[in-house]
Amino acid sequence: MKQRFWFILIVAYWCLLLFSCKTPDSAVYPVVPDYSKTTAWFEGGVGAGKDYDIFYIVPTCVFDWQDENGKICHYMDVYNASHRSSVDGPLRLARGIFAEEANFFAPYYRQITIESWMESDEVIENRFETAFKDIEAAFQYYLKHQNQGRPFVLAGHSQGGKAVIELLKRCMNPETYGRMIAAYPLGYPVRSEDTSNYLLPATDAAGTGVSITFNSVAAPDRLTKLLEGSTIAINPLNWRIDTVVASKQQHLGMVFTAADGHILSEESQVISAYLDKKTKALVVSGVDPMTYYEPALAEMFPPGNYHIVELNFFYRNLQQNVQERAAAFLERQNREEI
Repeated sequence: MKQRFWFILIVAYWCLLLFSCKTPDSAVYPVVPDYSKTTAWFEGGVGAGKDYDIFYIVPTCVFDWQDENGKICHYMDVYNASHRSSVDGPLRLARGIFAEEANFFAPYYRQITIESWMESDEVIENRFETAFKDIEAAFQYYLKHQNQGRPFVLAGHSQGGKAVIELLKRCMNPETYGRMIAAYPLGYPVRSEDTSNYLLPATDAAGTGVSITFNSVAAPDRLTKLLEGSTIAINPLNWRIDTVVASKQQHLGMVFTAADGHILSEESQVISAYLDKKTKALVVSGVDPMTYYEPALAEMFPPGNYHIVELNFFYRNLQQNVQERAAAFLERQNREEI
């Protein structure tokens, strides 16, 4: 199990932290993506033909790297084949969850590197602005040229979850929001300063126009500073926002995939979970914390912090939920058109 997890960690989800050195800020920036070109999108950004879309923002997968002059860069180069390969496995994992019935649009963007998340809050926010410029440009291009008026889901995990929150705060308007089925800013806290008329917490399994998030741990004290402080959360097993424990019988399946997206393993009725009242953390039982722990990652993810595998843990529950919310949205839309 340990060997399998390490393989998944490397090639199917994050290409995560192997060292913890911090580097000074640098003015080195990769080329700005051109979202009118298919090369700026995962698998060309094509696939229209289904009733609704997924606009997905991938989590952090790239390390600091040196340019041809030996200068350190803190951002993904979207035209670097190695960088793209690092994010493609997590994108295929997400596509399996979110887009079984939908068109999948995922931009490559100048995401900030893994090392960046160990810097101060000020450095993180300053660097993230570069990443968000790309995400905003991609989202606007998607709306104008690719969406064609279809309903859509916004989704992302970790850095991608933060990006979804910022899109809701900065880039929504009544017309666009009226077509948003739901938002999934997963694996990132929605804090008190994150205010928007379009950032509404989900309270059940079928609501639309709402935001769904959670952060998974073995115990509340395993929630690290980077991910603490959320004012909203929902349990993906019972779709409740209170502290009622969801049983293993409600766990539809955790799934681990290879880099090419094919399923390596799947188990159901393994996990139970409840929301901690004070921290809003999703407290998970049924798995061994040490199975999903690597000592090299301890600074960001100590034993019992399940951030790097929470999409795997709740794969089938999330998959079902996206489809349920989309069905509710489309049914209401059809009634209004009659």
